[in-house]
Amino acid sequence: MSEFVIFDLDGVLVDTQDAENGGLAHIGELMGLHLTKEQRDELFSGKKMQECIDLMEEISGCAPPADAMARARAKCDELIGSWLEPVEGVAYALEQLSSALGTGMCVASNSPPEIMADRLGKSGILHHFEGRLFSAYDIDAWKPDPKLFLWAAAECGADVDDCVVVEDSPVGVDAALAAGMRVLQYTADPAVGPHRDGALAFPSMRELPRLVRDAHRLAAPSSLATAHLGGTS
Repeated sequence: MSEFVIFDLDGVLVDTQDAENGGLAHIGELMGLHLTKEQRDELFSGKKMQECIDLMEEISGCAPPADAMARARAKCDELIGSWLEPVEGVAYALEQLSSALGTGMCVASNSPPEIMADRLGKSGILHHFEGRLFSAYDIDAWKPDPKLFLWAAAECGADVDDCVVVEDSPVGVDAALAAGMRVLQYTADPAVGPHRDGALAFPSMRELPRLVRDAHRLAAPSSLATAHLGGTS
């Protein structure tokens, strides 16, 4: 079996989740909502930006600014700056997967396509994924809907049974499991376990090439795929 790896973007390849959450929290403050870092992570991580803004409106009882999404993205870009560091060990892992193992790879993210390309470019790893960036905005289906992963696999000519998804958020793990794909869950904190049964948590990207090589030992959750293919967008 030749594994095909589908990567999430934020929190997996590039470390932008705090900046994303900071941009959204900035909008929350304009709405009178002051969130701790733990609250930001719980409310925002892995979700569609508009969904997060709607959630803050529901919690605060205040309408967001008319240009809330643009303001949140601008604040996020300000927090990121001109250079973006890849997640520790990612550059090594990608080189090993592409050169030593000859593994096919793509990125499937809830982020818009232009943001995906910009962040991968700033971090110096875009060349690993040229022509293989898949955005939820292109098909109007956001994680935890499995359609994004299924679409990415189909476009790359990869069988679902051969796909290994690298995710970090609960909604991403849910989407991958619902797609019937094996899941490797990256977490920088070794104390954090899998978000769901069926996912294998790992704390270092330097372990990824070995985990992908041995991924055939993970059982694909085909029953979950059958139950969740309807999904929500």
